[in-house]
Amino acid sequence: MALSAHHWLGVLLATWYFSVGFGITVAYHRVLTHRSANLRKPVLYALVLAGLPAGPPAAWVGNHRRHHSDSDGPNDPHSPITDGFWYAHCGWYLGIRNRGLCLLYALGGPLRYIVDMFLRPMSPGGHDALAKDVLEDHFLRFLSTRFGFMMGSIVQTLPFVLAYHLLAWDGVIIAWVAGIVFYNAGDAVNSVGHLWGKQDFGGDGAARNNRLVALVSLGEGWHSGHHAFPRSARHGLLKGQVDLSFMLLRMLAAVGLASDLHVPSEQAIAQRRHT
Repeated sequence: MALSAHHWLGVLLATWYFSVGFGITVAYHRVLTHRSANLRKPVLYALVLAGLPAGPPAAWVGNHRRHHSDSDGPNDPHSPITDGFWYAHCGWYLGIRNRGLCLLYALGGPLRYIVDMFLRPMSPGGHDALAKDVLEDHFLRFLSTRFGFMMGSIVQTLPFVLAYHLLAWDGVIIAWVAGIVFYNAGDAVNSVGHLWGKQDFGGDGAARNNRLVALVSLGEGWHSGHHAFPRSARHGLLKGQVDLSFMLLRMLAAVGLASDLHVPSEQAIAQRRHT
């Protein structure tokens, strides 16, 4: 039985959501920023290209390393504790603090991506110096330039072209909503993940484990565990904490495409856990 246009659109958007999500959670965050694992270069590059909606790789890595160096302190680029929810959620990308503008940006879908390509600073906060290892890779350095970021981003227009082909403007609207979800799922880790949830571990800052954020962000919402063990490839450290990004790394390791997955011992986890 042939799939209908609606079914094909569902497959397209699910593929898009997971490819962008894993590009950010696995490649940008766990591999490039924290060196929690190693990936074969073709896999790493493919995931970085998929994760480009998050921004230039060097800027992302530099800012996230700065975040960990002073979590929820005065030098944190995006703390809801010091700068408020909306700035931490998305305003910091463009340096805007007006709540209305932040809300429009959060709901921008594909328009937000266009804004990023032309207006977003390639190094908000100027923390590229903390990502020298990323800049030593010629391809990642190219994607961290304005021209490279724009060229690499062209592929992200494909889902909207296909959505229009499948269901005309109805398909584009559905794809727009999917884009809003994946943007805000990632942004919620910085905002919601430092305000609401359970601090299962003693760590730096106010990072919390939030089950809903973990669900939509493919495991990133286990943020208390992540801040307690930043180099861990697994963020869901406690029983029942599903971490899809770690599952993907385990699958890639099983077929020889990933290696050196760092995970803390059960003893170390028990010692840091709040009771």
